[in-house]
Amino acid sequence: MSTYLLFIELPKTTSIQVGKLGQFTFPDGRYIYVGRAKKNLKARLERHRRKFKTLYWHIDYFLQYARLINIITCNGNDECSLARYLAGQLGITVPVLKFGSSDCSCKSHFFRWEGNEQFLNIPPGCSSD
Repeated sequence: MSTYLLFIELPKTTSIQVGKLGQFTFPDGRYIYVGRAKKNLKARLERHRRKFKTLYWHIDYFLQYARLINIITCNGNDECSLARYLAGQLGITVPVLKFGSSDCSCKSHFFRWEGNEQFLNIPPGCSSD
């Protein structure tokens, strides 16, 4: 397993500088980030759980203001397919283009999730961490 989904809650509307991507205002609510660890998935997930770290990836900047509520890991290493799968679901929107996807052709690997938790379809081969 090397791909994962971070389920995140932002408690209040917040303006965040996301590295070189720019400054964005994110409304309060729930978000999902699709990521991949080329090596050592466990270490990558532990890094995401930490509040104090060097800010490197787009998600690092967002997590400084938000709360990580769940992690789901998935078989395989195709984060782009996983992002496209999520993007097509009801209640999923793209708050910032190219967030987490600056090295591929995807619109984003970061989504705002306005739907009901029980109606989000998690792809086969994924399970809670």
